[in-house]
Amino acid sequence: MSETKLTGDTFELYCDVVGNPTPEIQWWYAEINRADSFKQLWDGARKRRVSINTAYGVNRVSVLGITRLTLEDSGTYECRASNDPKRNDLRQNPATTWIRAQATISVLQSEWSMSCST
Repeated sequence: MSETKLTGDTFELYCDVVGNPTPEIQWWYAEINRADSFKQLWDGARKRRVSINTAYGVNRVSVLGITRLTLEDSGTYECRASNDPKRNDLRQNPATTWIRAQATISVLQSEWSMSCST
């Protein structure tokens, strides 16, 4: 779900997928108005503010968390899931082997941080 947060806040996004074999999950990010420039996120990115926790079982659940939000964290976050054995083959078109779900996070300047900086 898309959300609006304040600077300094935390958010979590959940991705729950089912498939046989169990799908791989990846998290990606694109800046606002830059949907053509997705970059993959990893655990510990953005000065250790990004955490990615994945649980395995009959289905796979992955949670993306980002702490101490900044204005630069605004954008589109995408969960990609695939169990296609050729999903990472660079000769294949990845659009045909990944299922995608997106949420937009808008980060606004908090009043508290504005009053502290003046």
